[in-house]
Order: sequence, then structure tokens, then C-alpha cells
Amino acid sequence: MTEWTTRGMLVPETHATAAGHFPGRPVVPGALLLDEVARTLAGTGSLNFRSVKFLAPVRHGEALELRWQSEDSGLYRFEIRRAGQPSLVVAGKLEVVA
Repeated sequence: MTEWTTRGMLVPETHATAAGHFPGRPVVPGALLLDEVARTLAGTGSLNFRSVKFLAPVRHGEALELRWQSEDSGLYRFEIRRAGQPSLVVAGKLEVVA
């Protein structure tokens, strides 16, 4: 396994999904979070999400951290958490296929 790599994430309060994804109490759609994971880790290959767990809702405008590490050839473990917080909001594994 490699060391964890971390980068910040933020889905702004003005994002189009804030208006329609549960009006009055918007949450970031899980697909939008996974899209950010995919764009960060895809490189030149296609992706196969092996497992994904959504553990807590994410509000638009919350500062997040995406962390990932390589486990094997093309296999990655990833986590998303609120910036500065220990508990996870999303966790999973994906495979990058060349």
C-alpha cells in the first residue's frame, strides 16, 4: 500500500443540484461526489467502482477532503470526510482498468 494522498473538495452552495435535490434542505447527490472521485483517480483508464458506502449526508458548501491510496495494481481505496473531521461521509474501493 502507498501513503494516503489528500486533496480538498467543495461543492458550492450555488451548484445546480442545490436547487432541486431536496429543496429547503439540499444535500449533495452521491453521484456528484463519485464523479469527483472518478475525475481525480481515472488517469488514462476506465473505472470500476468495487464498493461504495455513503455514511452521512453532505451539504452544499461544506469543505471536504478526498483521500486515496493505492492497494494493488490499479486498485484504490478512497475516503471522503468533512475537512478537519475524523468521521467519514463516503468510503469505497475502485479499480482503474487500462
